[in-house]
Amino acid sequence: MTTTGPGRVGGLLETAGERSRRRARNLQLNEIHVVRFVPGTSPLHRMWAGTKLVALGLLSIALLVWPSWKSIGIVGALVLVAFLAARLPRGISPRLPWWLGGVVAAGAVLALVSGGRPEAHLGSLRLGLGGLGNFMRFSMVGVDVLASAALLGWTTPLADLSPALGRLLGPLRHFRVPVDELVGAIALSIRCLPLLLEEARVLRAARRARRPASPRSFKELGDESVEVVFGALANAIRRAREIAEAIEARGGVPTVAPETHPFARVDALALVISAMAVAAMAVLR
Repeated sequence: MTTTGPGRVGGLLETAGERSRRRARNLQLNEIHVVRFVPGTSPLHRMWAGTKLVALGLLSIALLVWPSWKSIGIVGALVLVAFLAARLPRGISPRLPWWLGGVVAAGAVLALVSGGRPEAHLGSLRLGLGGLGNFMRFSMVGVDVLASAALLGWTTPLADLSPALGRLLGPLRHFRVPVDELVGAIALSIRCLPLLLEEARVLRAARRARRPASPRSFKELGDESVEVVFGALANAIRRAREIAEAIEARGGVPTVAPETHPFARVDALALVISAMAVAAMAVLR
Protein backbone atom coordinates (compact mmCIF):
# COMPACT_ATOMS: atom_id res chain seq x y z
CA MET A 1 0.00 0.00 0.00
CA THR A 2 1.30 3.42 -0.92
CA THR A 3 1.51 6.00 1.83
CA THR A 4 1.36 9.72 1.35
CA GLY A 5 3.69 11.68 3.56
CA PRO A 6 3.64 15.37 4.49
CA GLY A 7 6.28 16.16 1.90
CA ARG A 8 4.30 14.58 -0.92
CA VAL A 9 1.13 16.38 0.17
CA GLY A 10 2.98 19.66 0.23
CA GLY A 11 4.37 18.99 -3.23
CA LEU A 12 0.90 18.24 -4.57
CA LEU A 13 -0.48 21.43 -3.03
CA GLU A 14 2.38 23.45 -4.50
CA THR A 15 1.81 21.91 -7.93
CA ALA A 16 -1.91 22.72 -7.75
CA GLY A 17 -1.10 26.29 -6.71
CA GLU A 18 1.31 26.69 -9.63
CA ARG A 19 -1.33 25.38 -12.01
CA SER A 20 -3.95 27.80 -10.70
CA ARG A 21 -1.54 30.74 -10.93
CA ARG A 22 -0.58 29.73 -14.48
CA ARG A 23 -4.24 29.44 -15.44
CA ALA A 24 -4.94 32.89 -13.93
CA ARG A 25 -2.06 34.39 -15.90
CA ASN A 26 -3.33 32.82 -19.11
CA LEU A 27 -6.83 34.13 -18.49
CA GLN A 28 -5.43 37.58 -17.81
CA LEU A 29 -3.45 37.52 -21.06
CA ASN A 30 -6.48 36.30 -22.99
CA GLU A 31 -8.69 39.18 -21.86
CA ILE A 32 -9.49 41.75 -24.51
CA HIS A 33 -7.78 44.96 -23.40
CA VAL A 34 -9.47 47.38 -25.77
CA VAL A 35 -10.04 50.57 -23.79
CA ARG A 36 -8.06 49.71 -20.68
CA PHE A 37 -5.36 52.24 -19.89
CA VAL A 38 -1.86 50.85 -19.32
CA PRO A 39 0.20 53.25 -17.17
CA GLY A 40 3.57 54.30 -18.50
CA THR A 41 6.05 57.16 -18.89
CA SER A 42 6.65 56.97 -22.64
CA PRO A 43 6.25 60.00 -24.94
CA LEU A 44 2.99 58.52 -26.21
CA HIS A 45 1.62 58.45 -22.65
CA ARG A 46 2.66 62.08 -22.07
CA MET A 47 1.07 63.25 -25.29
CA TRP A 48 -2.16 65.24 -25.14
CA ALA A 49 -5.25 63.15 -25.81
CA GLY A 50 -6.49 65.65 -28.39
CA THR A 51 -3.33 65.19 -30.44
CA LYS A 52 -3.88 61.43 -30.55
CA LEU A 53 -7.51 61.92 -31.54
CA VAL A 54 -6.58 64.28 -34.36
CA ALA A 55 -3.82 61.97 -35.61
CA LEU A 56 -6.16 58.98 -35.50
CA GLY A 57 -8.84 60.89 -37.39
CA LEU A 58 -6.44 62.07 -40.08
CA LEU A 59 -4.96 58.62 -40.68
CA SER A 60 -8.36 56.91 -40.68
CA ILE A 61 -9.86 59.36 -43.16
CA ALA A 62 -6.78 59.10 -45.39
CA LEU A 63 -7.05 55.29 -45.35
CA LEU A 64 -10.71 55.46 -46.36
CA VAL A 65 -9.96 57.92 -49.18
CA TRP A 66 -6.82 56.13 -50.50
CA PRO A 67 -7.13 52.45 -49.47
CA SER A 68 -4.04 51.27 -51.32
CA TRP A 69 -1.43 48.79 -50.14
CA LYS A 70 1.10 51.60 -49.82
CA SER A 71 -1.23 53.55 -47.53
CA ILE A 72 -1.85 50.42 -45.48
CA GLY A 73 1.89 49.90 -45.13
CA ILE A 74 2.49 53.51 -44.07
CA VAL A 75 -0.18 53.40 -41.34
CA GLY A 76 0.94 49.95 -40.22
CA ALA A 77 4.54 51.14 -39.89
CA LEU A 78 3.42 54.17 -37.87
CA VAL A 79 1.33 51.99 -35.53
CA LEU A 80 4.25 49.59 -35.05
CA VAL A 81 6.67 52.41 -34.26
CA ALA A 82 4.15 53.97 -31.85
CA PHE A 83 3.63 50.61 -30.13
CA LEU A 84 7.37 50.18 -29.65
CA ALA A 85 7.75 53.77 -28.45
CA ALA A 86 4.94 53.29 -25.90
CA ARG A 87 6.82 50.31 -24.39
CA LEU A 88 3.64 48.32 -23.91
CA PRO A 89 3.83 44.71 -22.70
CA ARG A 90 3.39 41.99 -25.27
CA GLY A 91 0.54 40.42 -23.30
CA ILE A 92 -1.62 43.50 -23.87
CA SER A 93 -2.59 42.36 -27.35
CA PRO A 94 -5.74 40.22 -27.27
CA ARG A 95 -5.82 36.63 -28.39
CA LEU A 96 -8.45 36.47 -31.09
CA PRO A 97 -11.12 33.74 -30.89
CA TRP A 98 -10.74 30.68 -33.09
CA TRP A 99 -13.96 31.31 -34.98
CA LEU A 100 -12.72 34.65 -36.31
CA GLY A 101 -10.25 32.85 -38.54
CA GLY A 102 -13.09 30.79 -39.98
CA VAL A 103 -15.10 33.93 -40.72
CA VAL A 104 -12.12 35.54 -42.49
CA ALA A 105 -11.47 32.34 -44.47
CA ALA A 106 -15.12 32.14 -45.52
CA GLY A 107 -15.06 35.76 -46.65
CA ALA A 108 -11.87 35.13 -48.63
CA VAL A 109 -13.45 32.12 -50.38
CA LEU A 110 -16.58 34.08 -51.25
CA ALA A 111 -14.46 36.95 -52.60
CA LEU A 112 -12.40 34.47 -54.63
CA VAL A 113 -15.39 32.84 -56.33
CA SER A 114 -17.27 36.13 -56.83
CA GLY A 115 -14.98 37.19 -59.66
CA GLY A 116 -12.82 40.18 -60.40
CA ARG A 117 -9.91 40.78 -62.73
CA PRO A 118 -7.35 39.29 -62.98
CA GLU A 119 -9.04 35.90 -63.09
CA ALA A 120 -7.76 32.35 -63.04
CA HIS A 121 -9.52 29.20 -64.21
CA LEU A 122 -9.39 25.98 -62.26
CA GLY A 123 -11.18 23.56 -64.56
CA SER A 124 -14.69 24.92 -64.99
CA LEU A 125 -14.34 27.12 -61.88
CA ARG A 126 -13.50 30.78 -62.40
CA LEU A 127 -11.47 32.34 -59.60
CA GLY A 128 -11.40 36.11 -59.19
CA LEU A 129 -7.97 37.07 -57.89
CA GLY A 130 -8.98 40.72 -58.04
CA GLY A 131 -11.90 40.13 -55.66
CA LEU A 132 -9.61 38.30 -53.24
CA GLY A 133 -7.11 41.16 -53.41
CA ASN A 134 -9.80 43.72 -52.64
CA PHE A 135 -11.04 41.63 -49.72
CA MET A 136 -7.56 41.35 -48.23
CA ARG A 137 -6.88 45.04 -48.80
CA PHE A 138 -10.01 46.26 -47.03
CA SER A 139 -9.47 43.72 -44.25
CA MET A 140 -6.03 45.19 -43.63
CA VAL A 141 -7.55 48.69 -43.60
CA GLY A 142 -9.80 47.54 -40.77
CA VAL A 143 -6.85 46.01 -38.94
CA ASP A 144 -4.90 49.29 -39.17
CA VAL A 145 -7.82 51.37 -37.88
CA LEU A 146 -8.59 48.97 -35.02
CA ALA A 147 -4.92 48.77 -34.03
CA SER A 148 -4.67 52.58 -33.97
CA ALA A 149 -7.81 52.85 -31.84
CA ALA A 150 -6.52 50.17 -29.45
CA LEU A 151 -3.21 52.01 -29.12
CA LEU A 152 -5.13 55.18 -28.26
CA GLY A 153 -7.05 53.34 -25.53
CA TRP A 154 -3.92 51.72 -24.05
CA THR A 155 -2.00 54.99 -23.74
CA THR A 156 -4.79 57.44 -22.83
CA PRO A 157 -6.82 57.54 -19.60
CA LEU A 158 -10.55 57.65 -20.23
CA ALA A 159 -10.85 60.74 -18.06
CA ASP A 160 -8.61 62.69 -20.47
CA LEU A 161 -10.78 62.09 -23.55
CA SER A 162 -13.73 64.24 -22.50
CA PRO A 163 -11.74 67.46 -21.86
CA ALA A 164 -9.81 66.89 -25.10
CA LEU A 165 -13.04 66.49 -27.08
CA GLY A 166 -14.49 69.57 -25.44
CA ARG A 167 -11.45 71.60 -26.43
CA LEU A 168 -11.40 70.28 -30.00
CA LEU A 169 -15.12 70.87 -30.51
CA GLY A 170 -15.10 74.22 -28.72
CA PRO A 171 -15.29 76.36 -31.90
CA LEU A 172 -18.62 74.71 -32.76
CA ARG A 173 -20.22 76.56 -29.85
CA HIS A 174 -20.24 79.69 -32.01
CA PHE A 175 -22.65 77.86 -34.34
CA ARG A 176 -24.93 76.91 -31.42
CA VAL A 177 -23.94 73.26 -31.50
CA PRO A 178 -24.63 71.56 -28.10
CA VAL A 179 -21.00 70.65 -27.55
CA ASP A 180 -21.33 69.92 -23.82
CA GLU A 181 -24.24 67.51 -24.32
CA LEU A 182 -22.47 65.82 -27.24
CA VAL A 183 -19.21 65.41 -25.35
CA GLY A 184 -21.09 64.18 -22.28
CA ALA A 185 -22.85 61.50 -24.31
CA ILE A 186 -19.55 60.39 -25.89
CA ALA A 187 -17.86 60.31 -22.48
CA LEU A 188 -20.64 58.19 -21.01
CA SER A 189 -20.41 55.78 -23.95
CA ILE A 190 -16.65 55.41 -23.54
CA ARG A 191 -16.87 54.94 -19.78
CA CYS A 192 -19.66 52.37 -20.04
CA LEU A 193 -17.94 50.27 -22.71
CA PRO A 194 -15.61 48.40 -20.26
CA LEU A 195 -18.61 47.80 -18.00
CA LEU A 196 -20.60 46.29 -20.86
CA LEU A 197 -17.64 44.13 -21.87
CA GLU A 198 -17.34 42.86 -18.31
CA GLU A 199 -21.05 42.04 -18.13
CA ALA A 200 -20.83 40.23 -21.47
CA ARG A 201 -17.86 38.25 -20.14
CA VAL A 202 -19.81 37.29 -17.00
CA LEU A 203 -22.81 36.28 -19.08
CA ARG A 204 -20.62 34.14 -21.32
CA ALA A 205 -19.03 32.46 -18.29
CA ALA A 206 -22.47 31.72 -16.84
CA ARG A 207 -23.61 30.17 -20.12
CA ARG A 208 -20.43 28.12 -20.28
CA ALA A 209 -20.97 26.80 -16.73
CA ARG A 210 -24.49 25.66 -17.66
CA ARG A 211 -23.38 24.10 -20.93
CA PRO A 212 -24.20 20.38 -21.15
CA ALA A 213 -21.38 17.88 -21.56
CA SER A 214 -23.03 16.11 -24.49
CA PRO A 215 -22.38 17.39 -28.04
CA ARG A 216 -24.93 19.85 -29.38
CA SER A 217 -26.43 20.39 -32.79
CA PHE A 218 -26.11 23.52 -34.92
CA LYS A 219 -29.66 24.49 -33.96
CA GLU A 220 -28.80 24.36 -30.26
CA LEU A 221 -25.65 26.42 -30.88
CA GLY A 222 -27.71 28.99 -32.77
CA ASP A 223 -30.31 29.16 -30.01
CA GLU A 224 -27.57 29.67 -27.43
CA SER A 225 -26.05 32.51 -29.48
CA VAL A 226 -29.44 34.21 -29.75
CA GLU A 227 -29.95 33.89 -25.99
CA VAL A 228 -26.52 35.39 -25.29
CA VAL A 229 -27.17 38.34 -27.64
CA PHE A 230 -30.58 39.09 -26.13
CA GLY A 231 -29.19 38.71 -22.63
CA ALA A 232 -26.44 41.22 -23.39
CA LEU A 233 -28.99 43.64 -24.85
CA ALA A 234 -31.21 43.30 -21.76
CA ASN A 235 -28.23 44.02 -19.50
CA ALA A 236 -27.25 47.03 -21.60
CA ILE A 237 -30.80 48.46 -21.49
CA ARG A 238 -31.01 47.92 -17.74
CA ARG A 239 -27.65 49.59 -17.19
CA ALA A 240 -28.63 52.53 -19.42
CA ARG A 241 -31.85 53.04 -17.44
CA GLU A 242 -29.95 53.02 -14.15
CA ILE A 243 -27.40 55.53 -15.43
CA ALA A 244 -30.14 57.79 -16.82
CA GLU A 245 -31.95 57.78 -13.48
CA ALA A 246 -28.72 58.56 -11.63
CA ILE A 247 -27.92 61.45 -13.99
CA GLU A 248 -31.44 62.86 -13.70
CA ALA A 249 -31.27 62.67 -9.90
CA ARG A 250 -28.04 64.70 -9.96
CA GLY A 251 -29.43 67.48 -12.12
CA GLY A 252 -28.66 66.37 -15.68
CA VAL A 253 -25.55 65.73 -17.73
CA PRO A 254 -22.49 67.08 -15.88
CA THR A 255 -20.36 69.72 -17.54
CA VAL A 256 -17.08 68.71 -19.07
CA ALA A 257 -13.99 69.53 -17.04
CA PRO A 258 -11.75 72.21 -18.59
CA GLU A 259 -8.66 71.07 -20.43
CA THR A 260 -5.45 71.67 -18.46
CA HIS A 261 -2.96 69.53 -20.40
CA PRO A 262 -0.31 71.70 -22.09
CA PHE A 263 0.56 71.38 -25.77
CA ALA A 264 4.17 70.12 -25.77
CA ARG A 265 6.80 69.47 -28.42
CA VAL A 266 5.87 65.81 -28.65
CA ASP A 267 2.37 66.85 -29.71
CA ALA A 268 3.70 69.09 -32.48
CA LEU A 269 6.05 66.31 -33.63
CA ALA A 270 3.20 63.80 -33.72
CA LEU A 271 1.00 66.12 -35.78
CA VAL A 272 3.83 66.80 -38.22
CA ILE A 273 4.51 63.08 -38.66
CA SER A 274 0.78 62.40 -39.18
CA ALA A 275 0.53 65.19 -41.77
CA MET A 276 3.60 63.84 -43.60
CA ALA A 277 2.09 60.34 -43.59
CA VAL A 278 -1.16 61.66 -45.04
CA ALA A 279 0.75 63.59 -47.72
CA ALA A 280 2.75 60.45 -48.60
CA MET A 281 -0.47 58.45 -48.86
CA ALA A 282 -1.95 61.05 -51.20
CA VAL A 283 1.15 61.06 -53.42
CA LEU A 284 1.72 57.29 -53.50
CA ARG A 285 -1.91 56.33 -54.03
